[in-house]
Amino acid sequence: MILFTADELRDVATRIFRAAGAEPEPTDILVSHLIDANLAGHDSHGVLRIPAYVQAMKRGRVQPNARPTIVRETPVSALIDGNWTFGQVSARFGMEVAIAKAKAQGVAVVGVVRCTHIGRLGTYSTQAAKEGVVAMVTIGNLGKSTAPFGGQQGIFGTNPFSFGFPAGDRADLMVDFATSAIAGGKVMVARAKHEQVPPGSLLDKNGNPTTDPNAYFDGGMLLPFGGHKGSALAVLSVLLSHVLTGAYGFADEAGLTGTFMLAIDAGLFRDRSAVEADADRVLEKIKGVRPAPGFNEVLVPGEPEVNTAARRREEGIPVAEDTWNEIVAAGQSVGVAVESR
Repeated sequence: MILFTADELRDVATRIFRAAGAEPEPTDILVSHLIDANLAGHDSHGVLRIPAYVQAMKRGRVQPNARPTIVRETPVSALIDGNWTFGQVSARFGMEVAIAKAKAQGVAVVGVVRCTHIGRLGTYSTQAAKEGVVAMVTIGNLGKSTAPFGGQQGIFGTNPFSFGFPAGDRADLMVDFATSAIAGGKVMVARAKHEQVPPGSLLDKNGNPTTDPNAYFDGGMLLPFGGHKGSALAVLSVLLSHVLTGAYGFADEAGLTGTFMLAIDAGLFRDRSAVEADADRVLEKIKGVRPAPGFNEVLVPGEPEVNTAARRREEGIPVAEDTWNEIVAAGQSVGVAVESR
């Protein structure tokens, strides 16, 4: 593993995407998202993604300088066409719209279609919580990466969900999980580190259980977390982000994607400060539970990311050597000299 400061990674990523043809504003949004993911400990959605995004730009799969547009709107809803720009740009815009409408009307629902990979969903639920808005975000796919409960064939993506809830003096609550037992990006990280994945999370191409991350890239598939429960949530994700938003009507040769966002003003039923104070009390009660053997404390959702970010800002962000070598190659492919380590 190689340690980098956030600023070092930001500089490298910015130079690469600018050289690949992205303008300053979308580059800044994308790179900030990647670095924040690394800081939070979600390396699967950090700079590891640089090579794939550069390749997508070269193939025309990503239109980096396109702007998302609203194609249908009511006081409490909006359907947004991402126009195949960086997914992080589309999703951030979608959440901005959702937050504004929720503050004005109390609740809001936003769909984003024709959006490329939006990265770490927790970024958007956190974005809402900081503005005093409760949020849910999900992006679902029918694909090949995850088998349904009882199946030996991939039919879902990782179909993640994220939730954000504003607190008062405590850090805002943030929940972010794939409906697969392990996120696809985590498999990428394990492969780059030459590590195994946890038992019960992966099948090989023949439907046999395995812990070898390479099996996933050789026709293997993920399993849903919690058996039928994760599988059911994966179905719901597809229905919300594809069926409800009408994403199928926007599918083209570039693909089919949809994101669903729900936003609720934390002051909808009573004063926001009272809601946040009660949220603090609930979280403190949970934190007060006696830890089980092997645990130093009980953590609430979002706390591991806050703790990891504080530590990595001080100690540095670890990047696997294989990942760094791929980033160096991606830089070279667009004429950017990146120092090998």
